[in-house]
Amino acid sequence: PARSRHMSYDLALGADHDLRIARNDLLLVDGAARVAQQVKITLLMFLGEWFMDTDFGVPYIESILVKNPKMAAINAILRARIIDVPGVNRILTLTPTFDRPARALRVVFEIDTVYGVTGPHNILATPRGSNG
Repeated sequence: PARSRHMSYDLALGADHDLRIARNDLLLVDGAARVAQQVKITLLMFLGEWFMDTDFGVPYIESILVKNPKMAAINAILRARIIDVPGVNRILTLTPTFDRPARALRVVFEIDTVYGVTGPHNILATPRGSNG
């Protein structure tokens, strides 16, 4: 599908995933940084977590943070979620790594967006929630 090249903005999130504020104003993000932030939001969302769209998110509990997970299936799931984010042209690198004792998954990615290349970025998904 054709991707829009018009500039759009999003509220900027910090490393702690809270809104970024400077001088009592919310900060905005655009371009490749906005697309990367939207990928991170997508990867940090567990499937069914958002009540307004229970099909949004990653099936961590159902398919990833399980006993004997299949890396090929995990890569396919993550790639599908990333490429579905508007503004992503292609995935340059995607490296999921398990912390088996903690049942956590670290995902490092680099993407080519309609605005240029951005990354590497990383997130950490755990059964107790996500952070990165």
